[in-house]
This record gives sequence, C-alpha cells and structure tokens, in this order.
Amino acid sequence: MSSDTVSNTPNERRARTRNEIKRLIEERNSVLSQYYNLARHTEDDETDANNTLELLDEFCQELVDYMATGHFGIYRRIEEGKERRDEITRLADKIMPRINDTTQIAVAFNDLYDSTNQVGEEAIKQLPQYLAKLGEELATRIDLEDQFINTLLDVGNKPELSAVNA
Repeated sequence: MSSDTVSNTPNERRARTRNEIKRLIEERNSVLSQYYNLARHTEDDETDANNTLELLDEFCQELVDYMATGHFGIYRRIEEGKERRDEITRLADKIMPRINDTTQIAVAFNDLYDSTNQVGEEAIKQLPQYLAKLGEELATRIDLEDQFINTLLDVGNKPELSAVNA
C-alpha cells in the first residue's frame, strides 16, 4: 500500500477534518478576543491613537489568518470540488456564497486599515461604524460555520457502508 493510500483512509481524513475544525475555532476565538478589545477601546473618548493603531494592526493580522484558515483548510475540499458527501455539498452550496461574502467584507476592512501608518484621522473616526458592520458579518459567518462544522462532524461520525456491514 502506498503512503498516499494510507494517508487517505477515512479515519485519517476524519482526524484531519477535526484538526482543521480545531484550528479554525482557535483562530475564530482569537479574532473575537481581538475584536472585543478593539471595539471596547474605540468606545473610550480618551483613546490614544497609537494604541488604537497597535490594536488595529494586531486585529487585522488575526482577521486575515482566520479567513485564510477557513478557506485554505476546512473549505478547500468544497472549493476544489473534492467533497463527495452529498449532505455536506448541499449545505456548502447553500452557505458558501454567504461565507464568501463575509470574507470579502473582512478583506475590505483589512485593506482599509491594514497599513496602520497610512490610516488617517477620518478612518479612525469611522472605525466604530466599520467595526459594527464587520461584527455583524462575523456573527453571520460564525453561525454558518457552525452549521457546516456540525454537519461535517455528524456526517463524519456515521459508519461508512462496506461489503462487510451492508
């Protein structure tokens, strides 16, 4: 048996999926923590611009990592058309366009605020409004991701039919 065959056993694919899910949730939690810190900081009337820019820089970095983890990890099989389980592909067909929308909004936010040395005073003033919109999109994405994750885990735990147990 070749190493390719061994690495593609159902148990190893399920373990890889669980690891991708774990990493995605860790990234998500980090983004939410950074989001909360930044949003709370921007509510203070006496905010220090340098501190805001530092928090913003850290948040943008985490946000991009989180988006990439989803698309280059857990969603890769879907985007490449390699997912064979019907229940998962049906759900993906329904939710992936909206997840992709949330990604585009996050990327636009990052593009606006990533180069903190070029962020002007007006962009800083608008930060609370942009954060509020981004927060709504993150909440939507999390709901959709949870649907997807739960389906992956449910379908992944069903026994596979074979000649032995059919």
